[in-house]
Amino acid sequence: MSNLVSAAAPAYAAQATLVTPVSTVSETEVGGVKWRCEGDQCEGKGDRRGSLDSYMKECRKVAEALGELSSYTSRGRTMSKRDIENCNKRAGKGE
Repeated sequence: MSNLVSAAAPAYAAQATLVTPVSTVSETEVGGVKWRCEGDQCEGKGDRRGSLDSYMKECRKVAEALGELSSYTSRGRTMSKRDIENCNKRAGKGE
């Protein structure tokens, strides 16, 4: 029996921490990625390998949809505090 798992594209996964926790479990779709938030922890999962956009643009879209973030990790990269501040500041403002 051959192992075909290695041939499949890995699913997209990301994590975010909200500044203001949600009071109930919520699910939101952002750019084809389903985000599930519970308390201040959110996890994004998608079937495709790619990301929403560039790392910063991706963060801005997530912050716009979910609220101000205190941390953001995507594709194995964790944003610096300075980048998170820029992400939150520019969320919802387009380019």
